[in-house]
This record gives sequence, structure tokens and C-alpha cells, in this order.
Amino acid sequence: MGNLTKNTARESISRDALQFIQSEKGHYINGDWVHAGSRLDIIDPSTEELLGRLYEADQSIVDDAVSAARRAFDGDTTWRKIGPHERERLLHKLADAIEADSEVLSDLIAVELGLPKQAALHFEVAKTVQTFRYYAGFPTKIAGQTLDIGPEMGGGEFFSYTTHEPVGVVAAIIPWNAPLLVGAWKIAPALAAGCTVVVKPAEDVSLVLLRLAKLAEDVGIPKGVFNVVTGRGSITGQALLDSEGVDKFAFTGSTAIGKHIYRAAADRIVRISLELGGKNPAVVLEDADVSAIAPALCMAAFANSGQICVSGSKVIAHKAIAGKLATAMAEFCEKLKVGSPFSQETVIGPVCSKVQFDKVSSFITEGKQSGRVLSGGKIDYPKGYFIQPTIVCDLPADSRLLHEEIFGPVITIETWENEEDLLQTINSSKFGLCASLWGDNHGRLQRIAKRIRTGTVFINTPAFPPVSMPTGGFRESGVGRDLGAKGLEGFLEVKSVIARIN
Repeated sequence: MGNLTKNTARESISRDALQFIQSEKGHYINGDWVHAGSRLDIIDPSTEELLGRLYEADQSIVDDAVSAARRAFDGDTTWRKIGPHERERLLHKLADAIEADSEVLSDLIAVELGLPKQAALHFEVAKTVQTFRYYAGFPTKIAGQTLDIGPEMGGGEFFSYTTHEPVGVVAAIIPWNAPLLVGAWKIAPALAAGCTVVVKPAEDVSLVLLRLAKLAEDVGIPKGVFNVVTGRGSITGQALLDSEGVDKFAFTGSTAIGKHIYRAAADRIVRISLELGGKNPAVVLEDADVSAIAPALCMAAFANSGQICVSGSKVIAHKAIAGKLATAMAEFCEKLKVGSPFSQETVIGPVCSKVQFDKVSSFITEGKQSGRVLSGGKIDYPKGYFIQPTIVCDLPADSRLLHEEIFGPVITIETWENEEDLLQTINSSKFGLCASLWGDNHGRLQRIAKRIRTGTVFINTPAFPPVSMPTGGFRESGVGRDLGAKGLEGFLEVKSVIARIN
């Protein structure tokens, strides 16, 4: 398992994707490609080679993008005024365009993020198409209510109703770990609601969202409705936070950055949705079928090299079956191929960047020193940001591996015996994004699910949220929800109208 699978991006990537990478990529503002700002390198995490360069948007460039989005929202021929049927038609066209461009989009994700090409194609891009199609169905179905308020307002007869209106200009700040899919979670409902958007991708993985901008342009999304500015969070992201024209921030990322955005939003009472960090427990009951669930538990944490918000990396197994489960998971882990995202054999690609590589490596080093590594642990590959999928057990209770989000291919295994103590441990965590439960007694599983204080509980399935189900966290894991009808509600304001009619 220490040897890398072969195939480099330059050998395997499609011609269209390679041309897009090598083209002069600017910001996408008001329907134009703007080549302005300082330059940032695009690094291939598999080879550490330079792929190309991006422009970085400063305050003036960001303000131009926000102004374009504001004009597209407030102007005479605005996105919301073209009508719900036209918004619906264009969103379906965009979904079709994404599907038709699947090979190029998956190539861009693979080469820049390191996610294996097949996973990018059949999961991230496919789920993105599904997300746009789901929200394309909403514009013609957004409705208010008529309400009988009676004579409470001093007599007379009244006609009273509510409407749902778009919140306005949305600044969508997208993480690097699932750029197209999580981007769709923000962009699709915002556009369906009638909002306009300014998207800031993560500086490490920007190409696929620039490609999405091109597709939006190709299908006829009006100028200014969908804008993309690239750059670092400290420069471009901060400029978005400082822009007076933004009505809502939609962010997925770390809790630390989420708190910073929350404070900026509070200063101006800007609407906010935050999907933040997690330390998601995967609880295994004593009646679970260990051999059946071991592969699912591993891939729930190792997929995308562990760079998943809902990763079930904190396995808590009942003491009666913990040893058997650990052995089964370690045996499965040893079979996983590490290597180029363009190799058909690869299951685990590199982590996204040198920064992430150093962070995850430090956790593994600490795990070797204070716990017992059951499988994996190799980090010294000759090139690329590759980390062997790793399972660690016997860690002290205060180990940071048990309490902090690692965001890499590392699983910890703990044990439990008393259900009340287990629930206390889970619910006292500062995080509350999701949890998964594994066992055979459905009544007991439902009872435990009801008492767990997390935004989502998955039962006998890895933690990958369907598009129709809202996802988000409790406590420091965030506020607001992505996906489902609740995800759409976050981009709408409710207006009440009360009219005396006699």
C-alpha cells in the first residue's frame, strides 16, 4: 500500500480541461472575464507542479462584482423580475450544461483537489446536477399565505397575506474540499429564490467554479446574476465581508473563519448561513454486523482523503465488539490504493495542499506517539501531498485527535459501555454537525437518534446528505441549513401585507 498508483494529470486529462487550465483565467464579473489583480499559483497536489495562475481580487474588484450583482437585482430587467418560469427554465438548462460538461468538470476537480476522477465524476458532479435540478423546480412554487386576521385592528374588513421575496445579493464563500457540490448548495437555491450571487471559491480549488461561470454564461444566465471572484480569504474574502452591497453571507468552512464572518455580519445585521466544523461520532452498537459495516465506516471517513465536513472519523464502538471491528477496519484499510486521481486503481488521492498535508501529518505523528496505529500512518511519499489512510486507537481521553477536526484520512477508535455516558460525551462536544449510528435494533437506534444533539443523524448509512434533506449543525457547527426546502428558505425574506378593504 506504500506504492503509488500511476497516471499523471498531463497524461490523462481531457483536452478541453487542459485548455481551460492553460487559458488566461480572470474573474467573471457582469458577464465579462476581468484580468486584474495580483497572481496566485495553482498547484497540482499529486505532483507539486505548477498548473497555472489565477488573479486575486482586491477591494475594488470585489466592489465591482458586488455592484454588478446589485444592478442585476435592483434594475429594470432584474433576475427576480424575469419571472419564475424563466428562472426555472434557465436553471434546468444550467443543470443540463453541467451534465454535458461532466468530464471536464471532473478533470478540473481531480487535478486541483486530488479527488479521484471517478469519484469526482460519479459523485460530486452527478450530485451537483441533481442539486441544480432539484432547486430548478422551486421558482414557480414559492408561495405565501392569505390570513384571516378578523376584527382585531379596530373593526373593519381586512385582506392580509404574506409573500416570500429574495434576500438580495448573496456572497457565497465556498470551501476547497467539495467546491462544485457545496457551491451548488449555495448557488442553486439563491438563484431559484431570485437572488444574485458573488461567489468566492477557495484559492486552492477555483478552476471548477470558473468553469461553472462559463457554463452559466453559455446557457444565457443574465449579466451580473452570477459572478466569481478568486483570491485568498484574507484578501478577497475579507473584501466581500467589507462590501456594503451584500445582503447575505453563505459560508461553508472552518469554525474559526465562520466566527469571523458571523462577527462581520453582526456589525451590519447581514443575513447569514454557516456550515462549519464537525467532530462527527460514528457510534457502533454491540449488535452491529461488524464485517458488513467495516468498509462503510472506513469510506465514510477516508473518501476524498478524509476532507469531508460530515466525515465519520470518530468511531465509538461498544466494548464487546470494538476489537473485532478494529481488526476488520484495519484489514479493509490495507487494501485501499493511494495514488494519482487519474488512475483507475486509486481510492485515496492526495490531500489538497501543503498546508493541509502538514496539518494532518502533525495529527498522525501525535497519534503514533500517544496511541497505537492499527493501520497506515505513512506520510513520506517521494512527491505529492499523499497520506496513507490511518487508523489510531488507545488514545488518551484528552488527545486532540479525539476532539479536533482532522480533515484528513485518519480514523480514531474509542470504546463505550454505558449509553448515558455515551450520550453525555456526544452532546457535550462543542460541535454538533452530524452523527451516525450502526446496529440491528431499530427501536433502540431511533431512541438514541432522538437524544443526540446534532443537525443530522444517519442510521446504518454513511453521512452523505441527500439533496432533499436539510443539512447543518448545532452549537459551533453552524447556523442555518443547506439543502432541502429549508435551504431555499435561507435565501428568502417574508413580507406581510395588511390592507383595510372597507
